[in-house]
Amino acid sequence: MSPFLTTRDPQGGTRFRPFAIPLIIAAICTPVAAAMALSSTGLGAGVGMAVGALAATSLVTFAARAKPDGKLEVAPSEDGGHRVLVLAVDEATPAAAQRIADITGSPSDVRLLVPVPSHRLDRWLSAEDKARREAEGRLARSAGVLVAAGLPVSGAVGDADPAQALEDELRGYPADEVVLLNSGGKDPLGKVESRLGLPLRRVSA
Repeated sequence: MSPFLTTRDPQGGTRFRPFAIPLIIAAICTPVAAAMALSSTGLGAGVGMAVGALAATSLVTFAARAKPDGKLEVAPSEDGGHRVLVLAVDEATPAAAQRIADITGSPSDVRLLVPVPSHRLDRWLSAEDKARREAEGRLARSAGVLVAAGLPVSGAVGDADPAQALEDELRGYPADEVVLLNSGGKDPLGKVESRLGLPLRRVSA
């Protein structure tokens, strides 16, 4: 996206300049309108639709890469308890559970959140039953080792996208900190960490 249309925020995200949205809309609509006006000539219609499609593709690409504004919403706490949300991208082991117990102290509640391990095609086809059963099994086993480590655990299964699962859960769960349980590789919370507003710890599964 051209720097003429966008600017960078302090967190490194991309933002449209105030005049950019109307300009992009005009860039999409004008060639489409021209194509309709020139529909009697195959060349005019083809060029107009091609330019409109290019403008629309650029807008969609920018929207996919742009970072949303604002902190993630976290449910308010009604008491003084210390609550920890554990996002388990991978299954907890006894060693990982003990590490979580050591770094979180004595929380009043630990919410174990397991994303459904499905692919985008599965979601489009509504073929998530097997993936949800897998997530529920991982939730049960991970909860067992966390309880064995002395932690008071409640659990939930969330969205296939770990970042979206976290955002959804925080709207109803008043967490004081977040623990990411992951075996390594790509950080699933990298795109929302700057918006989290809560301490984030990482534990290897």
